Amino acid sequence: MKALRLISIILVAGICFSACEREKTPESVAEKFLNYLEEGEFNKAKDLGTQNTHTILETLQAFEDLGEQFGETEKEEPRNITDVECNVEGDVAKCTYMADDEKGELDLVKQDGKWLVDMKKESPFDEEAFDEGLEDLEEDLEDLEEDIEEIEL
Repeated sequence: MKALRLISIILVAGICFSACEREKTPESVAEKFLNYLEEGEFNKAKDLGTQNTHTILETLQAFEDLGEQFGETEKEEPRNITDVECNVEGDVAKCTYMADDEKGELDLVKQDGKWLVDMKKESPFDEEAFDEGLEDLEEDLEDLEEDIEEIEL
């Protein structure tokens, strides 16, 4: 009876482990990463990225924190991530996805048996949105400088 119970536990554990491993496809990692970014969950997203990605996410977090310090509390509604598809060649995956009606691309690499998002400094998550964010930040800084000048007078 104990042997049957032990075999049952081993089988259930094996099935659970197998199911967990199947969930860690490049597509599932990319989708989870993108959803974390959309929600502003940079620390959770970092868990799914390479060291390059960590650096970029820390920069994005700093920009967001800076915006909050200057009173920009308005957050955009997260976009809906769909149609994540990855083309895998060895330990590299090139993924495409839709964020609402915009198409995006994301690179993943397999390190130590795990798929990780590999963002490059020259090509952040969404270049257009990143550039718009920088422009907004520059405008906010200019407004802040004007406010400071008015206060000093």
